[in-house]
Amino acid sequence: MCGPAAIPFGMTMAQAVMVGSTVIATAASAYGQHQSASANAKALSQQNQVQADEIAKAAGNELHERARAARRERAEIRASAAESGINLGSNSFLAALQASAMNQYNDEGLIVQNERGQQRARAARARSLTPSVPNALALALTIGAQGYGAYSGAKSAETAGSSAAYRGAV
Repeated sequence: MCGPAAIPFGMTMAQAVMVGSTVIATAASAYGQHQSASANAKALSQQNQVQADEIAKAAGNELHERARAARRERAEIRASAAESGINLGSNSFLAALQASAMNQYNDEGLIVQNERGQQRARAARARSLTPSVPNALALALTIGAQGYGAYSGAKSAETAGSSAAYRGAV
């Protein structure tokens, strides 16, 4: 058992137990909150990565499909030109192929731009949903503040009790 000299700052044993139990309860609560916030942050990060992959995959599929459509369109232009006897080196034929290619590139640019916008929106949403995980210093300060609050409360109660006892003796 601790002697009176082992209890810090002139506290009684009851006060020391109260302060100690407050500090231990606060530490356990802070640790649990830290673990919970870390687990939530990890789960949200995984979900965010899945969404990023889905957006990228959808954009890749759109790009691939647009390229296929452009190849079909240019093949149809070539077939029509060949059937009608147009010179495949003529300016009108080359202009039609060039217009098809330009439409493809414009569409692909829009697809990429839309993907970037979706990725930025996803990233912003993820930042807003990610819980803040307290670091060791924040946890230590919280525990210290609770311990000091308990100590101050114990000292205030002791002072109030001493004053009441003094008033009763007079």
